Amino acid sequence: MKNISKKSWFSLSIEMNDTINLDLLYAKFYNYIIGSTELNGQYVFYFESKYSNLIKNILDSKFSTYNFLIKNLHYENWHEKYQENFQTVDINHKLKIVPDWYEIDDDDQIDYIRIVPGMAFGTGHHETTQLIIKSLLDIIKPELKILDLGAGSGILAIAALKFGASYVKAIEFDQDCEENFIENMNLNNIKSNYSLEINDALLNEDYSYDLVIANINKNVILDLLPNFYKHKENKFKIILSGLLTSDEKEVVKLLDKFDFKITNKLTMGEWLCLIIE
Repeated sequence: MKNISKKSWFSLSIEMNDTINLDLLYAKFYNYIIGSTELNGQYVFYFESKYSNLIKNILDSKFSTYNFLIKNLHYENWHEKYQENFQTVDINHKLKIVPDWYEIDDDDQIDYIRIVPGMAFGTGHHETTQLIIKSLLDIIKPELKILDLGAGSGILAIAALKFGASYVKAIEFDQDCEENFIENMNLNNIKSNYSLEINDALLNEDYSYDLVIANINKNVILDLLPNFYKHKENKFKIILSGLLTSDEKEVVKLLDKFDFKITNKLTMGEWLCLIIE
């Protein structure tokens, strides 16, 4: 990952507690954030270093009472530490997500996804990724065409193709994810039946798919729903995540406005996944 190794990032972390307004944090950060996770009792947010002054100004003006810890990250150091601590992810005993250095037993009956941990933050550990993969395992049928909005590392596209999708179009806004996405596709011996477009998901006008996946955040999802509605005659299913359980009321209100039906709902911790049509 030649190009990404020259870049730097920083993280904001804060102890989990009931006084933290996650909705407000995501609302203020979502134009700049490239990833987030929950780790060791903390919320952790990741940004490119070029946004450090801007994010510090947001913290000073909107979150001065919050006790954030800021850490600078460089790819080499981050990747070495990740190798030491990476835990495999088991999805319903049907699929295991492992790092690229993991030795797979050829006699094992479970399916695997290999991932190069990169700054696309799509390693399968986040609850929203697991919720969508669990939903895919229930929904996926051979020959489905899938649109993956907010593709990141490609982990959801890989899962869809491994479980029978005929084609996946992936759209990702962050140019820095492209190398990691393609590397992960190659690592899983996927050479065809997908495309990657570096673009804003809100600009997509092609919804001629059987299933749409959107693992982004509440604000983008709310902006996407009118686009979904305009193409509702295509009768595609939609899996939505990147949502907090506290977002449910606001999202459902807009779903009702556009006459979408919720066919299933999954939660993990504070995170929510909705399947609609």
